[in-house]
Amino acid sequence: MKHIIFVIIILLATACGEELMTYDVSTDMPIVESYLQEGANSLTVKLYSMEVYLKDGYEFSNPIGGLQLNINGKSLTETAAGTYSLNLGNDTIRGLQNYSLSFEYRGKTVSASTDIPKPVTGLSIEPTYITRTSTSYFWDTADTTEIRLAWDDPDHSYYQIYIESPATSDMPDMGGGTTFRRRMMQPFQGDSYTTTSREFRTAGNYSIYVYRVNKEYVDLYERISATDLANPSSAIENAFGIFTAMSVAKTGFQVIEIAEEE
Repeated sequence: MKHIIFVIIILLATACGEELMTYDVSTDMPIVESYLQEGANSLTVKLYSMEVYLKDGYEFSNPIGGLQLNINGKSLTETAAGTYSLNLGNDTIRGLQNYSLSFEYRGKTVSASTDIPKPVTGLSIEPTYITRTSTSYFWDTADTTEIRLAWDDPDHSYYQIYIESPATSDMPDMGGGTTFRRRMMQPFQGDSYTTTSREFRTAGNYSIYVYRVNKEYVDLYERISATDLANPSSAIENAFGIFTAMSVAKTGFQVIEIAEEE
């Protein structure tokens, strides 16, 4: 993916150990991480072992290499430890196509499939910019200007909004030890999203992405957000993790700094 939007770094790989063992989940099962993006000309699948809690310590998660992975009958190449890729050349991942993954692991066939969502169309934003003085970025709570995103949603799909702030942001630490650079909203169904000017706390050009995501992604996102790792959901046969697809549209938003009135 050109833009990594997901903070789901397959927590199953690093946080499940003792809880999963309690529920008799096989720790021999691999963990799959793959997000196929409509319009891309390549795809990637990552494989991990599960972290296991033992009486005398932990067996940590590691990449799983040396396997033969296939998607729609085409072989992937291991480009890094546990990372398998397929370059589609002049072709692209197209909306409404089905992609099926399969490989053998410890005597079992791991398989999964996902449908590529249709492209996100009709994306608009209103307004396209706001103005602020240098002192109003953090402290002007009276400014509640609404910024509204809208798009076409003919089939009641799931969407996720991702806001990327200016790369040159010099926004100071607000006390939590980090500064705002990227923010991801929870998946939802609808054809619009409204926020306020408080979301845009520094001057510059913002990139806003609207992703159309599949239900298997939403299910895993909600499970991990609820920290319910003892009962993991998986749409993958003989494995945990995620094999899913999305489409995306991008728009821009600008915060313009103006001089303060004397």
